[in-house]
Amino acid sequence: MQYTLFDLLQVENIAVGLDAADALSAIRAVNEMLVRSGKTLPAFGEDACTREGTFPTGLPTRPVAVAIPHADPPNVLASAVAIATLKSPVQFAQMGTDGSTKLDVHAIFLLAIKEQSKQVEMIQQLMKVIQNQSLLDAMTRAASPQEAFDLILASLQP
Repeated sequence: MQYTLFDLLQVENIAVGLDAADALSAIRAVNEMLVRSGKTLPAFGEDACTREGTFPTGLPTRPVAVAIPHADPPNVLASAVAIATLKSPVQFAQMGTDGSTKLDVHAIFLLAIKEQSKQVEMIQQLMKVIQNQSLLDAMTRAASPQEAFDLILASLQP
């Protein structure tokens, strides 16, 4: 089945102003949206946390750093992407480092992709979104999940 990032977004899987103490609690909280919408099992959040410790996902994007945690598909029921902007940034290790380089992350894009072969493709599509500086800025200022959702959908239009 062919799908795009546009197909995987749902307003109920977006949070704005999420309050999290640290990166792992943020990942778990974002996964809870996917659990409630029937997309993942609770264990997917733990899988993503474990993977984050080995393969950091923080990206030094501008104007705000983001993280794109993900994990292998055994605990994914249906492919989806959950997004949260954070009330206060939390530290994630920077992707491609040994974990010692930390970033103050303001937005999390949790990828739950059922077909492991499509993970790279979805990350590539997501990179187009997170490299859009004006979109990231607007998302972090969004007052509601619907506003953030509308901003992202507008950016995905050809």
